[in-house]
Amino acid sequence: MKSYIVKQKDLNSRMLSRSGGIFAAISDQVLAQGGVIYGAGMDKNFNVVHKRAVNATERDELRGSKYVQSDMHNAYRLACEDLKAGRLVLFTGTPCQVDGIKALCPKGCEEHLICMDIVCHGVPSPRVWNDYKAYVERKYHGKIEKIDFRNKERFGWSDHWETVTINGKEHDSQVYMKMFYEHTFLREACYVCPYKNLQRISDISIADAWGVEAANPEFDDNRGVSLVLINTQKGEKWFLDSLQGCDYKECDLEKYMQEPLKRPFKKPDNTENVWKEYNEVSFGKFVKNHYKEPFLSVVKRSLKRKIKDMIPKEFWNRLRRWR
Repeated sequence: MKSYIVKQKDLNSRMLSRSGGIFAAISDQVLAQGGVIYGAGMDKNFNVVHKRAVNATERDELRGSKYVQSDMHNAYRLACEDLKAGRLVLFTGTPCQVDGIKALCPKGCEEHLICMDIVCHGVPSPRVWNDYKAYVERKYHGKIEKIDFRNKERFGWSDHWETVTINGKEHDSQVYMKMFYEHTFLREACYVCPYKNLQRISDISIADAWGVEAANPEFDDNRGVSLVLINTQKGEKWFLDSLQGCDYKECDLEKYMQEPLKRPFKKPDNTENVWKEYNEVSFGKFVKNHYKEPFLSVVKRSLKRKIKDMIPKEFWNRLRRWR
């Protein structure tokens, strides 16, 4: 196994990704050779689903993290059909999803399949995600028009705020983020996940390069850095062929070891009590009980945003390019 830190040089492209943009770099190479991409996107109702992409526009729908389990729908069947037809397939997803396509890959088609997994924190139940969507639509009196699970444009890479657009207005929140990182709402299988170790199932594994500010501070601009683990010779070939337009550096994996590379997250002791309350009260009441943001924090954030909105966007773009 070799490990690297990577970031796209094109800042506008990197800002479309949640970390350093390595997924886009590798998928560009696959598309250039007539291949197809499978990954997590969203449908018109903002359900997270696995999609098939045959061009850069469709691929861009798959960029960015989605902090909920994706519905595989017909992705496995379509991927197998592509493989049987001799098409190159880049299949991305959580390690368990990748293990699925490897098990289903038609015999003799393995050479056409490139597998890339995300270093998975665990996935919350889709029920919680659906409850959250309904909650924000009630709160802001409209239908969701856009969702950004982690708004890097406004808050930088190292912070984590979700932004929901309703009636043309953006609303920032950390409610879903906090529910995710408390681990209480992960799927039961995630607490005993057999993939959370260094025995990776894919050709390439990717993650946020948390720890870069200490291990390689010269590489950190708070706009996103990817950690890339090369697990096979096939993975190494595709990775190296995709590095034009990227800054990269081989790194000491010990300095970037994250909990999901060691073991599953422990099931919190209060999980049963939290779920009991969740099932007994409304989602809004549950949020008020556990995640209400202090009033002064709301005012401070609102003022900062208004000041930033008064300054032309081109100024911030030039500032990012200068950095």
